[in-house]
Amino acid sequence: MLNPPIRLSVNASTGQKVTVSVIGLIFLGVLGGIAGVAALALRTTEPGFAADGFTGSPFDPDGSGFPSTAIKGLFLVAAALIVGCLVTMVLGTYRRQAILNGTVLEVRDLLGTRRADLAKSRVWIDSEPEYVRNPHGEGNIPTGRRVPHLMAEDPLSGRKVRLRLHSMARTLLPPHELNALAEAVESGSGSRPDADASQAARTATMLRRLADDPIARLL
Repeated sequence: MLNPPIRLSVNASTGQKVTVSVIGLIFLGVLGGIAGVAALALRTTEPGFAADGFTGSPFDPDGSGFPSTAIKGLFLVAAALIVGCLVTMVLGTYRRQAILNGTVLEVRDLLGTRRADLAKSRVWIDSEPEYVRNPHGEGNIPTGRRVPHLMAEDPLSGRKVRLRLHSMARTLLPPHELNALAEAVESGSGSRPDADASQAARTATMLRRLADDPIARLL
């Protein structure tokens, strides 16, 4: 008998959501402060401002208004890019979710929701190198570990669904969730072509190994 709907542990925790939200608010506050300073500096380019006792802006020495207009445009573009990145980061954190409902895997991210019936789809395990933030400088560095993914491809449409088998804390999904995924894959026994059935069996075996083998869970 298949498991009831399971919310897989790929979503961000409450603490992670709060952290991302706070970081977003801080960046927006800094951006607002920069906008205020820039507006004050560019205001000196307005006609008659220097006559009130203020020195004209070096951004617009001849009063034509062109340099200040260009600077305003550049600032607006930069601000839009920063806000876009912040919105993407926050929404991506809040929207990330995966649910196993019977044999149907539903994966939701910032770009939308994808579904795959694990009992009918072509399934396999893939992986990619894991990277973390470099504590001694900029950029990311490899950890030497690989992050496993469960891949499912619809045999008719060719659409693929990818489920990262790591939580946001960079640990494997809990054993009961991995076993539930394996059970969903195995439930399609007999309904797949021989080649796909063999691959599905290997995939289910790997999922159970990741769930039950202590050494595999440390990799």
